[in-house]
Amino acid sequence: MVNGTRDRGAVLRRIYSIALGFNALVLVAFIAGSMIFTGGQVAEGGSTKWQPVWYWPVFPVPAWLLIVPAFIAAVVVIPMCIRTPARLLPRIIGAAGVAGASAASAAIFMFMFPASSGLFPLPETGTFLGLHWIALALSLFCLLPLIVTFFVKGPEYDRLRMTGGLYSSER
Repeated sequence: MVNGTRDRGAVLRRIYSIALGFNALVLVAFIAGSMIFTGGQVAEGGSTKWQPVWYWPVFPVPAWLLIVPAFIAAVVVIPMCIRTPARLLPRIIGAAGVAGASAASAAIFMFMFPASSGLFPLPETGTFLGLHWIALALSLFCLLPLIVTFFVKGPEYDRLRMTGGLYSSER
């Protein structure tokens, strides 16, 4: 509860942030694991800087590992935007950052783990973009309702800010 009013979007924001935040954390874990255990080799064609403990990749990142959380976020993003009050508009802006990080993760992995067949061929390699592009599309989809919410609820947020209607005890 925030100042006697219930924040109906809090649970949805948590689900959304955990889902897309997971995708970003997978990239961080992959890069850190690669740097530590594969002798500094982050990409398949890269060279090692020291003796590897394991060979690249430390762990493969299957497309479903990113698609499932991105799908969950895509399902909750519209209800989340609707249920988040205007006084919490900065949370919506933060949610856009999480979507961007998830999209970047998916974009990197779709090139790092190409597929032997698919819709989008990679030039001169005989391979295709990994199915991680689906997680990229879902993450980018999440940005659309967030942007609309920013423009729809922005004027009310500004009004609340100017009249002192925002409270420091927001959650």
